[in-house]
Amino acid sequence: MSDLSGWSMRPINEWSAHDPFGRLKPSDVASASPEIAVADGFVHLTVPRGGYASFRLLVSGSGEYRLSPSCRAPLAVDIYRAWYHRMAASGDFLPDALLPLAPGEPLRLPSPDNAVPGQSVQEFWVDIFSPVSARPGTVSARISLETASSRLEMPLSVEISPLSLPERPCIVMDHNSYGCRWIHAYYPELFEKRSGKSFWKRTIAVLHDYYRLIHEHRGHFSNLGFGHSGSSDPVYAPRISGRGRGKRLEDWELFDLHYAPLLDGTAFRKKSPGMPSPRMPAASVWGVYTPITPDWPASYLWWGEKGYEEEFMRCVGQFDEHLRSLGPSSSTVWFFFNHKKRYRWFEWDGDEPKYAADDAYHLEMGRLLRRTVKDSPVKWLYRMDASWQMKNEFEKLAGSTDFWVCGGFVRWYPQEVRSVLQRGDTVWWYGGCPSIDKPSSGILENVYKTWARGLHGFCSWLTTSPGPDPWFDCDGAATGVVYPGARFGIQGPLPSIRLKIQRNGIQDVDLVNQAAAASSSLDDARRRLIDSVGIAVWESPPSAVLRLPPEDWDNHNLSTDIEPGTLPLSPASPDWWQTVRRAAFAREIP
Repeated sequence: MSDLSGWSMRPINEWSAHDPFGRLKPSDVASASPEIAVADGFVHLTVPRGGYASFRLLVSGSGEYRLSPSCRAPLAVDIYRAWYHRMAASGDFLPDALLPLAPGEPLRLPSPDNAVPGQSVQEFWVDIFSPVSARPGTVSARISLETASSRLEMPLSVEISPLSLPERPCIVMDHNSYGCRWIHAYYPELFEKRSGKSFWKRTIAVLHDYYRLIHEHRGHFSNLGFGHSGSSDPVYAPRISGRGRGKRLEDWELFDLHYAPLLDGTAFRKKSPGMPSPRMPAASVWGVYTPITPDWPASYLWWGEKGYEEEFMRCVGQFDEHLRSLGPSSSTVWFFFNHKKRYRWFEWDGDEPKYAADDAYHLEMGRLLRRTVKDSPVKWLYRMDASWQMKNEFEKLAGSTDFWVCGGFVRWYPQEVRSVLQRGDTVWWYGGCPSIDKPSSGILENVYKTWARGLHGFCSWLTTSPGPDPWFDCDGAATGVVYPGARFGIQGPLPSIRLKIQRNGIQDVDLVNQAAAASSSLDDARRRLIDSVGIAVWESPPSAVLRLPPEDWDNHNLSTDIEPGTLPLSPASPDWWQTVRRAAFAREIP
């Protein structure tokens, strides 16, 4: 579409990626056409109020050019240039990181910074946003391509749907990260001449930018601030003084600078560097980690003695009191242990316990927490990242653990999960993110299974680490759906195509969920969509699960990978999400 003087623009659906030579990514080859609806010379799109419609735009040509959007109010159009990552394993160049494009910004094909030999095509990502206040109807927009001797225009016809997205998504798509030292390596210029509190304040500012970017994509960003030993940097915890009955938490300045804007939502009134102005409503984050570990604030030297209980209750009580002093918040705060005994800091597994004997430690920690905060208005949750023992722990730790983040074994326990949900516990599951070379719609499988199983959320266990050299020697970036923008002069995070696809999928699930809940048919809607999509949501466990205790399970006798991030994607056409999209806008009822 739109071809003139050796230049062309071609609209492509969001689930079909192309390389810098215009070839469809091998894993995206499908029976359906990658084109999107074009009629009467217009590209036709539908956008929910309070959300986005998106497509890819392939520009072909050679030389200098400019790309600019224009639209009628109330719509807003954002264009991003896709970066082609050279894949280390195959040598292929595949798009993922997105660079925000200023209207009329000068561009060139081939792109000098991407340095793809022989590049003839540049992929862009186009976002069209409609505010909740928009009046339903059809609005026109266009994208213009200008060269020194020609001008191309791609007309858009955008239907603003009468459907509005809820302010908060019906599921929490969590993007997890660890510590903050990676920030200093990603943005060295920001920290070059800083030290002391100035250094840590800048760290907090960049962390907030990651929170903002994920929030604007209908997701949740989590940042665990302590290591396996229980130690943490000063942005995560106040200072401790004294011991025993005299132990106290002091100096909350950095803690408050970090967490108060997240707990009251004011952090989301600003934009992250280079990104559009905020469009998602500013709101308290769903939840945050606390710095509490077996060795903080109570000393683990006194574990099992009265002294440990004294220090724990005194200091956790002060922590709770300080949270209350920050004002009311809808956020949850998590009591969570991330250590394993094989790390040799503690003699029991806090994370993914494999041995039933370790449950006694969690029961004791739960007892201490409940005694300390039993009358608090703060929304405390005891988070357990459950794996090997989850089926047994669902019952054994009931009343102590009330926030379950389940490993891949969760797919074997539909009845047990349903019981935990019915008693009011929060249930997520966790796993990895598909790498760049996997089907573009693969990231939606986690969205789909979370909603179809009736769970509250999904934790992608690491999303801020795209690899040592994601640009020219990319390992697939399975642990990085956000990229550092410093090499492009943006001192903050960049979104990825995978993040954009996930956001749009969350929107679709929100619309399906909203309609089904309004008609009191949520369970029926899940069953109908599961039947229509055809991707298995639950599975039967291997025979070893039925005959062996969890302590004896391994990859061999389970005949499957243990970590959920290593499980293969379901065999489905790369455009399988169109079934969900049609259901979201009631184009078809499954």
